[in-house]
Amino acid sequence: MTYPDWRAYQEAAAEVFRRLGCNAQVDYRAKGVRAAHDIDVYVTFVRSGILCTWVIECKLWTSRVPKEKVLALKSIIDDLGADRGIMISEAGFQPGAQDVARGTNITLVTSLEDFARTAIAAASEIPLALDGQDEGTAIYQFPERAEPQDLLLHGEFIVTANWAGRSISIVNPSSKTIVRTIDLDKYETISPQSGACEIQGHPPGSLAIADGRLFVGQVFSDVILVIDLATHAIVKRIAVPGGGEGQLAVSPDEKAVYFASNRLNQFYIIDSATYTFTIVAYPTGGRGCMSLLRHPVRPLLYVGIQRGGHIEGRGYPHANCYLAIYDLSQNAYVGNSQLAEIIDGRADDATPACLTYDDRYNRLYAGMFQSMRGICVLEADSGELIQDIRFARSPWNNSFRWADPLSQALTGHSLLSVNRNNRELVALDRTSLQVKKSLFLGDAPNGPRAVLVWREHAVVSYPGRNGLIFIPLEALA
Repeated sequence: MTYPDWRAYQEAAAEVFRRLGCNAQVDYRAKGVRAAHDIDVYVTFVRSGILCTWVIECKLWTSRVPKEKVLALKSIIDDLGADRGIMISEAGFQPGAQDVARGTNITLVTSLEDFARTAIAAASEIPLALDGQDEGTAIYQFPERAEPQDLLLHGEFIVTANWAGRSISIVNPSSKTIVRTIDLDKYETISPQSGACEIQGHPPGSLAIADGRLFVGQVFSDVILVIDLATHAIVKRIAVPGGGEGQLAVSPDEKAVYFASNRLNQFYIIDSATYTFTIVAYPTGGRGCMSLLRHPVRPLLYVGIQRGGHIEGRGYPHANCYLAIYDLSQNAYVGNSQLAEIIDGRADDATPACLTYDDRYNRLYAGMFQSMRGICVLEADSGELIQDIRFARSPWNNSFRWADPLSQALTGHSLLSVNRNNRELVALDRTSLQVKKSLFLGDAPNGPRAVLVWREHAVVSYPGRNGLIFIPLEALA
């Protein structure tokens, strides 16, 4: 969209916030503690009974905004005691400007049109519907078909990646309500049945949070999407070779985001402030990735490779999946642990589906997809295999020989594992790795998907049942 001049740009920005139910004043003079400031757009609104103030700066420039302007906005926010500053520039921002905004209450927006489509200042919460009629654990269901899969905890909110909904939802677990649903990018396609044009959305894949922004791997798209969690606005589309199908992880300081492609044989190290990235190839012969983990202290990146591994220099027929360990300080692979099980001279078709680090014992748990090995327990520094945790088939698993542990979480003395094909959440003793409790989660297509710990609850996503299950941790003791 084009704007005739800077005044029209300011008015367009103000109108965006007015449509969202805010009070927005253009060319407003605000008095701070030290000085008075001329504000392009001064926005106020009430949320949860509290008056909130946002300062909006509009830069209709032909060149990218330098860091000095961002620092000036931060100074104004501090002097006014405002809740947030938003700077909008169609021409974008210099790398230094992106860097000084990192970790602050400043949002940088490169498209007012995108912001208008996705931003939110206030919203009505939509309740999740409690369904306790099905066999198994009661579930809080989404009002429309969403099929939540991946989960992330952000403060006191849960972020869900909704495969069928082609969206991201922000859920308040205390009130069991959806605070906001953000539609992902859409595209036009031709229906194979009718030949008519249809509008489809890209489903979300892996999720990661860095510096208050949600990074979303958009499956079947060319980009990783970036959403500012303060405004719920799409602020960036990072075009990466191979597109957004793959796995995300974040460095402990949140300055780097890692994306391992499932389409090209490489991963990307992305600067979370500037969105620039470097490319690192997988080990020779390595293909595909379904899991990625950054060590919380050491500069190690664990990449779960689907194909192309070797045992003592030998590749076996079929998958040959393995764990590659990349040292970010040396820019080199320093470990390679074969995870495929060799039976009758051939490797199984397994893939490491999830990775969890246990700081208490300095070990990794690799949940194995399509493998009788269940969870592989590895020494974190070398990747050396310590033991397997094998799960027996449950009465609800009539189709597969394996349990498919697709997600894990640590809490207190327990390792929690979502075993998709068994339709169960299992609690294992963190010391002995023996099963303490197995909880049936209800029978539905494809089984449960992900688990995280919120307060004193395990929260499990169940796409086939279209909702979230909240399980008191005491029930798993």
